[in-house]
Parts: sequence; C-alpha cells; structure tokens
Amino acid sequence: MAALTIAACGGLPPSPSVPSSLPSPGASSPSNRIDPAPPPTGLRPAIAGVSPNVVTTAGTWGTITGSQFEPGATVTIANVAVFSTVRDSTTIQFSTGAHAAGSVDITVSNPGGHTATLASGYTFTAPDAFDADGDWIAHADGSNHYLTDMRFTIQNNALISLSCGSEAAPVTTPITLTVQKGGFSFSGVDGLSMSGKLDSMTTSEGRVNAPGCGDGLWWADKSVGF
Repeated sequence: MAALTIAACGGLPPSPSVPSSLPSPGASSPSNRIDPAPPPTGLRPAIAGVSPNVVTTAGTWGTITGSQFEPGATVTIANVAVFSTVRDSTTIQFSTGAHAAGSVDITVSNPGGHTATLASGYTFTAPDAFDADGDWIAHADGSNHYLTDMRFTIQNNALISLSCGSEAAPVTTPITLTVQKGGFSFSGVDGLSMSGKLDSMTTSEGRVNAPGCGDGLWWADKSVGF
C-alpha cells in the first residue's frame, strides 16, 4: 500500500515533447536533395551523315552533315568528347585521336540538351585497308594556311603527276612508291620527295618537296577527277 501511495503522490514522469512537424518518410534534407534535371531546350539536331565514315585507327578529321546544329554544339565519338567546330546549322567539322578498330556511335549535343546519335555510324579500321590509287586534290603550304592548290595522281602505287599552284613537278615517268601500313613515299627522284599517310579511303596528308609547294605540308581529298 505504501508503494501505491508514493506513486500516486509523485505522479507519472512527463511525456516526451513532440516536434511541431515531422519529415515525411524517405524525404531528403535540404542539404542533400537532388533536384531533377531541367528539360532540354532549343533545337533538336539531326545527323544526316559523316564523311569520311571509315577512318584509320590513328585518328583523322571529318565532317558531320545534318540540320539544326546550334553554335556551341559538341561531338562525342564512342562517348568521348572530340574537338569540333560548328560551321553552320548543317555542318560540323571535327577531329579524332587514335581508337581501336570497330564501329562506334557518334553524337551531336546542342547547348540546350537535345542530342542526335548515329548508332555505329563511325568505323575505325587499320590504315592498310585503304588504297592510295586515284586523283587527289590537296592543299599545300601549312605555314600559309594551306592556301596553295596541290594535285597529284597515283596509279598502281606509282606517282603519275604532281603540281603545286601553277608549277608542275617534272614527273616524266611513273615514280614507284613505297606503300606500307597505310603510308606511301618516295625520295631522291630528280630532287623530288613525297610522303603521305592515308587517313581514310578519301583523305590523306603528308609532306612534299616539289616546286611551288611552300613548306611542303599538305592534306588532300580523293576526287573522281580534276
């Protein structure tokens, strides 16, 4: 009876205070809440094609054609960002580094977040798969922004003709080229020399010692004819 009397006189211990508001189950605190990404804005780009689309594993340059490319658009190849320049709303030029052989995706992303992807639209392959034969239209004299017109023809792995600007090199008979692993060269023929590497079936670059070629650096596109 005494124990019951003491409990009654002292009363029950106070109840714990209840906060005025409780966080909802699973809610994040303001410091770690992640807001959803805003929806894309601006234009939605479209890719019509890539040229060249089969290139050397050493890397090269190329052109993307399409529509609604915005200034500041970026290019990724195999999910890796590459150097690129938006020429206008239909043309982007880019360059790539070395990459293992195989086909990969190429993506254009406009600044507002809209993207366009050409799945397996770009292929890297060993350079010895390319053929040097054909008519080439080149741009020579790298120290002068490659402003010198240069043209050369290769047939059956032999140089048939070569000119820079208005000056033609004295190629009186076909000059046999050494062709190996996507590269071609000759040297010491009547004071002429030339070396180049094939970047794709339709692009190449190199150095030449010939009249009118300036510092001799050049890059070229294969043509169906002059």
